[in-house]
Amino acid sequence: MKFPHATPARTLALAACALALPLAGCTTPPQDAGTEPSRDVTLRIAPTEDPTGQALAHVYGDALEQLGYAISFTKPSQDPYRQLAEGAADIAIDTAPEAIGLLPAEQDPRGEDQLLAGDEAKKLVGLLNDAELGFTALPLTQGDAGAVMVLSGAEATEYSVTSVASLAAACSELTFISAAAPTAGLENALEDAGCAKPVFRTVDAATLHDELRAAVSRVVVLQQHDAVIGDEAFTMVDGSAKLFDAAPYLALAGEAVDQDAVDGLNQVTRQVNQQALVGLNRMVSGPDAIAPDDAAQRWRWIIDN
Repeated sequence: MKFPHATPARTLALAACALALPLAGCTTPPQDAGTEPSRDVTLRIAPTEDPTGQALAHVYGDALEQLGYAISFTKPSQDPYRQLAEGAADIAIDTAPEAIGLLPAEQDPRGEDQLLAGDEAKKLVGLLNDAELGFTALPLTQGDAGAVMVLSGAEATEYSVTSVASLAAACSELTFISAAAPTAGLENALEDAGCAKPVFRTVDAATLHDELRAAVSRVVVLQQHDAVIGDEAFTMVDGSAKLFDAAPYLALAGEAVDQDAVDGLNQVTRQVNQQALVGLNRMVSGPDAIAPDDAAQRWRWIIDN
């Protein structure tokens, strides 16, 4: 995308106008055709089903609307990246691990532990762009929606849990509760830390907070941007994020997305730190949750506070 510029003819006309101002009024000559970015296309954004991810997608959409683009949203789905790849959307917002499936299996950036570390997530962006799949992978957010292990302060004191090592030492007395079945990567990571036979229990995601509040020999797997962790003073096990995939948000942009729109998307991305994600999550979760698009309207307040 070429940005507006002054042609030699336009420069001379402006100079003549400046000289003539003391004598008479002067109108600015029109810019050359094609120097203004096109806003003739409606950009379709595919959000994830996760409410925080939906809110973030609306933040991106609002930023593009402020630049003059018309925006529409596809129905939230479990695989917004696939919607983009199949031509049903122009922009897709989800977390980086969800994009791995867009690559051939031999290009999977994960190591032997089958966990996506932070450096591997950055490598993933380059692999997606090198693959020339018909879209561009934009920079990752600083804020991370990856999982972490959490327990009550009382349980942390009872079992002397301050780190992954101390968690592993007490794991025979604890039950690990999550909304998804444990991956081989997680089991291997716990085993490497000294927890040979962890006991897992899978529950509905809506009950995770209640499981945590029960505080009976339980370690609960939550997303690290879950506002309830800080709001209710639960203890996040230091270093436990490394037991799970790093999950920064990643915007993918199709061919209809011009450079001006990309710049607008990237400007939002630079503002998405961990505090901002927690703020969005706080607004769209719990009994007083508001709609994701309403949360996006409060974005400026979130990043300024």
